[in-house]
Amino acid sequence: MKPPVEPREEDCCNSGCNPCIFDVYQRQLERYKNLNKYSDHLYKQNGISELEYTAFVVKETIKICDTQKILKFKKKNNEEYIKVWWNPGDHFLVKYTSKKSSCSRAYTPIKLKIHSNEDFNFMIVIKKYNDGLVSNYLYNLEIGEVILWRGPYGHYKIESNKYKRIIMIAQGTGIAPFMSIIDNIVSNEDDMTKIILYFCCRTIDEVLFRNELYDLKAYWNFSYKIFLSNSLENKNNLKYNEPICFSKFDRKELQDLKPFVNNQFLLCGSQQFMNEYEKTIRDENYSENIILF
Repeated sequence: MKPPVEPREEDCCNSGCNPCIFDVYQRQLERYKNLNKYSDHLYKQNGISELEYTAFVVKETIKICDTQKILKFKKKNNEEYIKVWWNPGDHFLVKYTSKKSSCSRAYTPIKLKIHSNEDFNFMIVIKKYNDGLVSNYLYNLEIGEVILWRGPYGHYKIESNKYKRIIMIAQGTGIAPFMSIIDNIVSNEDDMTKIILYFCCRTIDEVLFRNELYDLKAYWNFSYKIFLSNSLENKNNLKYNEPICFSKFDRKELQDLKPFVNNQFLLCGSQQFMNEYEKTIRDENYSENIILF
């Protein structure tokens, strides 16, 4: 591991990044000191850095609907022997700079096992908002454009067979961190953890990774339900035995999972969405093991 380079004052965008580049530097410096102290430790090189921004090229854009896209990226100066890697559930920070402002935003990198032979390093899910400066910038990117990323950052750790069940509740683009976690667990033949996903969307056109989820249900330890809040949806556009409910997610769904023994809950969506279901889980004493993404 090379010694980390201390960032300059101008490297900080002053937009309240979490983690801040200076905090990352201190953490990497401590790691570097420990690795030098205990030389038997190995450090895995990464094609992306937590401390410095790395240039990536847009390889492909996939339009999901009028507000959502999937963007695929590949490192601009790609050394074939150095992989871009991260742990399931981690996020990267993208840098946005204009004449008037500079800021960064967090996005979840995704590359599933089925994408292993495709020529890109990672993909992200974009939902653009009317007043979203960065989301509109990313949504309008075209193939060949270059943008800057740093990372990975994250707090989630998969521990095989630690929990009997992992119950995920996702809203919209909140499915992003869960896809890699699901993919990792079901691909591990020694992991007996059962995964249950409740995925809340507005319309069927906004269901991200619909085909991938449908294929994943072939695994014995994964099940899911998609809830569509728009009751006017066409119910004829479903796949065979596709678990789509034309109603909002109801807390009664959780009651059907009783008893709750050695379970972990993962929540990802808007802050209001996560707060609401975290309160339900705690009030009903379903579990104290709740992680918000």
